[in-house]
Order: sequence, then structure tokens, then C-alpha cells
Amino acid sequence: MPHRTSRTDAYGDHRDQWVHIVGDGAADLVVCFVHGGYWRPSYTAALMDPLVERVTRDSRNVAAVNIEYRRESDPVAMQADVRTALRRARDLFPDAVRVAVGHSAGGHLALLCAEDVDLVVALAPVTDLVGGYAARIGSGAVAELMGASPADRPDAFDAATPRPSTVPTLLVHGVDDDRVPMSHSQDFARRARDLHAPVDFFEFARLPHMELIDPDAPHVPAVAAWVSRHLRNRRKDAS
Repeated sequence: MPHRTSRTDAYGDHRDQWVHIVGDGAADLVVCFVHGGYWRPSYTAALMDPLVERVTRDSRNVAAVNIEYRRESDPVAMQADVRTALRRARDLFPDAVRVAVGHSAGGHLALLCAEDVDLVVALAPVTDLVGGYAARIGSGAVAELMGASPADRPDAFDAATPRPSTVPTLLVHGVDDDRVPMSHSQDFARRARDLHAPVDFFEFARLPHMELIDPDAPHVPAVAAWVSRHLRNRRKDAS
């Protein structure tokens, strides 16, 4: 097992504005993790620690940046934090390909900040805030995040809703997900097809919501293969 450097850096003055970095300048791939937890402060970046350990365990060519961000019912602040952290990763690893891997609410934020990375992997992302508000996902998590209804703040809901981008994106969702309905990913993928955006969608029959951040879960090899394929394509294009 290669020796890995590990440290925590602040990117702002708030106690939750920090990144944990595993790896060094030799990396040519940097995986930036954005944790979920319905945007609530009781859930932390520690959720992604098993994935950080897995992706950095065997190769000096892969680094990880595990992102913490403010969870204060302010989608603008959360997006700004994640964007700043992703740009910190770019500054630390200027020659590496950067992949944002976001789970659940973190998938929502990763999709909002897609233009700051080279690839996005969104694991059971929240992509429909209006629908999520109506369905009361997470026992009213969207209402807590937005502080109002879609009728009261339509522009804020629109601004906080992710849209397909030109950045290659993979959505992964389980049919049996009982926390974020798979329809979120299905609808996002459908919109992407209509826009000819580079979005792929992997559907799994049995993949509970929290299993998506289990490094031994069945979707992990498919996600790794997707990332590897895009890395090979980028290298071909550069040669």
C-alpha cells in the first residue's frame, strides 16, 4: 500500500468550510466527494470516508478531496461553499482530471456545480425541489432548505434546481430507494436527452439509498468503469 499524505485545509472562516485531502501532486485523477444528509447539519463529510479510503487505497495516481460545507438552510451558501472547495481542488491538482461524486443532497450540489469539474457522478441525487417539497422527502427537508414553498419563492426554487450541463454526468439510482425517488434521476436523464446533454443513467433493481456510499456495493464497478472510459477518451483527445 503506498504511503498517502493526508491533511485538512480550511477554505473559509466558518467551522464547516473545510476539505480533507488524501493524496499528493502525483495524482492525475482527483475525486471530490460531496456528502448528503438532506442538507442538515447532523450529517457530515464523515459519511464519505469509506469511499475516500477505497479510491485512494491502492494508487498514487488517485487523490481525494472530501468536502464539508455549511448546512444552514441556505442553498446559495451551500452551492458557494461546494464551488469554492472544488476550485481549491483545481488549484491543488492543476493537471489532474477532477470528478465530483455527490450523494443525495450532495448529488444535488454536485450537479449545480458541474461546470467546476470535468466529470460528475450523482448518486441518488435530489434534482426536483418542487416535487421533493410536495412529496415531503426527508420529512420536509426541501421546506427546511428553502424556508418557503415553491409558490412563495418560485425564483429561488428555480435557481436551486440542477439542470443538465455540457459536463459528462452519470446518474446512479436504485429502484427501491425510499428516500429520494428514482423519478428524480429518470426525469433529469430525460431532460438531458432532450437537450442532447452528455448524461448517462444507471438503474439498479436493488440498491437502497445509503448503500450508494458503500464501497462494496454492486454499482461501484460500473461507476469506476464509466469514469475510466471517460479518462481514456480524454487522453485520446489530448494526444
